[in-house]
Amino acid sequence: MTAVVGSGVVGSGAQDVVAGDVVAPALVVDPSWRSFTHVQGGLVTGHLLAAAADATGAAPRTVSAHLLAGVEPGVPAVVGAVLDRAGTTGSVRATLHQAGRLAAVAQVLTVARPPVPGPSVPVPPVAEGVPFALPRDLVPIADHTAIRALGTSRPLAGGDEPRLTAWVRIDGDLPPLVQLGVLLDALPPSLFAVRTAPAAMPTVELTAHLAGPPPATGAWVLVDQVTTWADDAVAVDEAELRTEDGALVARARQTRRLLVR
Repeated sequence: MTAVVGSGVVGSGAQDVVAGDVVAPALVVDPSWRSFTHVQGGLVTGHLLAAAADATGAAPRTVSAHLLAGVEPGVPAVVGAVLDRAGTTGSVRATLHQAGRLAAVAQVLTVARPPVPGPSVPVPPVAEGVPFALPRDLVPIADHTAIRALGTSRPLAGGDEPRLTAWVRIDGDLPPLVQLGVLLDALPPSLFAVRTAPAAMPTVELTAHLAGPPPATGAWVLVDQVTTWADDAVAVDEAELRTEDGALVARARQTRRLLVR
């Protein structure tokens, strides 16, 4: 059995593989989910989240993912999960293997009680956002992403602050937890706000705390993301995600490798 993400990819010859405690079908990701050279790191993280939820039957509340190698689109991969601890509070190690090597690993904390929406805060309406398109030649995932930018910062505008804020919607039929992973990584690196030329800054680590239920498929989500520090090797972005009514969805922090300064 082969699970296909996106359209235009047909799995052939991929076999079910036992990965830890779970038998997982091979996963093939359509090239349209690529960001620069490989599959978007958020999509990978989303599949690790979903694997943990499937393994425990409980809601993920935190995830810490290490993205160790680029995931190739169109090539079968296997997502699996091992329960380190089950019960009211669970701990799951989720992995993605491709071509015989470990490409991503995450530790996921699950809680048996489902999350409920928290208090709301005022947020700007989606209509106030200015439509903004990512460059599809560099990031084909733009075909799945609708962005309405807020404030004055824009990618590659040479601004003063490494911050990007926008309403984001993911088009397609991704499961909610997989879509949430994409949303956590949907905006370009916030360093792009102070740059005038693009550069490869792949996500190599992503940690998120999930505050409420994952947004419904196709929902608009407010993403406010800022680079908190950077050196010659890595940059750290922090982000907050909220629903249209202002309820907190998640807070995230990710480490990006700086391949070009």
